[in-house]
Amino acid sequence: MKYAALALLLAVPAVAQNRAAEIDFQNSLQEDMSRSARARGAVERAMVAMNDGVEAGGRVVEFIREKNIQVSVASQREAVKTVVVNGKTSIVLSDALPAYPRVYAPLIAKEAAALIYADMPACAERSYMRRATAGRVWLELGGEPSKLPIIEPLTGDMVAAVNDEIAIWTDKHGAEMALDRIRDAEKLDFLPNMVGRDAAAQKKLDLANARFVAFLMDERPARQAAGLR
Repeated sequence: MKYAALALLLAVPAVAQNRAAEIDFQNSLQEDMSRSARARGAVERAMVAMNDGVEAGGRVVEFIREKNIQVSVASQREAVKTVVVNGKTSIVLSDALPAYPRVYAPLIAKEAAALIYADMPACAERSYMRRATAGRVWLELGGEPSKLPIIEPLTGDMVAAVNDEIAIWTDKHGAEMALDRIRDAEKLDFLPNMVGRDAAAQKKLDLANARFVAFLMDERPARQAAGLR
């Protein structure tokens, strides 16, 4: 049977084989362009949706614009990463991600939050703030904690990179439990347990702790609205 198929293939004129290959290439190129266009559209919709929010999403977009950070999509192993090229900062999303705002927005938010709180000491509280920012942005775009690990309820898409970032923050046992879980997961200490090597360092720790307390107060209504303590 396979010899008959081979004979049939050899019987097809070379010009026809070349044309078929050309059509396949053109179709593949059009598919890639269409996928790229969908991704760009999803990024734009995610940014608009975040900007329309008056809370976490709006602050993320404000920071991105203030710092002139570009958001783009490219082929890469990481779901999202922040790169600096020629002094210009970019948040880059993987083209393998489902191209939906509820997928892109929390990943954009997590990268932006890492920059926003970069001046704080490495601690569980800082990681909590990053995860909470991503989680709040996802909620503001219609994410439903009860359906995790489903990130996009309309399609049923499960995106591990998003779930890994926000699932701990959505702990129904409360923010304190979420903070404990983040400390354990990332092997980080709590700010109150950290001691500065001098007065200036201690002041920085105290200011960071005050910043975290203010963050908790600000996010409380969002947690309560989502059914989280």
